[in-house]
Amino acid sequence: MYGSLQLKILLFVSILLVASCGPSSPTPVAPATEEEFTAAVEKAHSTMSVVRQALLAPEPSFVFIGLKIRVYGDVEFEDIWTEPLDYFNGAFTTQMVEGVALTQGFHPDQVVRIPVEDVIDWMIVEDDGNLIGGYTIRLAYQHMTPEEQEEFIRITGYTVESLLKKD
Repeated sequence: MYGSLQLKILLFVSILLVASCGPSSPTPVAPATEEEFTAAVEKAHSTMSVVRQALLAPEPSFVFIGLKIRVYGDVEFEDIWTEPLDYFNGAFTTQMVEGVALTQGFHPDQVVRIPVEDVIDWMIVEDDGNLIGGYTIRLAYQHMTPEEQEEFIRITGYTVESLLKKD
């Protein structure tokens, strides 16, 4: 499961990089604003009980439960998806899915404890492609060109309906 997720993320990032290097898109899309991103993070924080409950009693249809965390370097930060294992006393114990470029010591399969305030987003993916949570993913999807959206759906297997719902 980890290898599949890593491959999807790597492939998606590669596609975005290639697409951004090509000729300008005939339908330019404005990037997400700081206000939109902040609202997505606030929505994730206000619904965090859903992911905590999923850790306690996961549904058989869940194929992935993830937390997007913010890791700080000296002057920069990196947002990365991890797989939560447990929640206790205001912090998640997560397993790194991929490495972090900014800080040494965060490598795939390492287990780290992350305070809730460093969680940017959460998601649950069901076996039918339904995305629960994933508010920053939905925001990014809204700011993609139709071609990028189509490729994103193809790579991730998420349903369009779950990306467009406003829960």
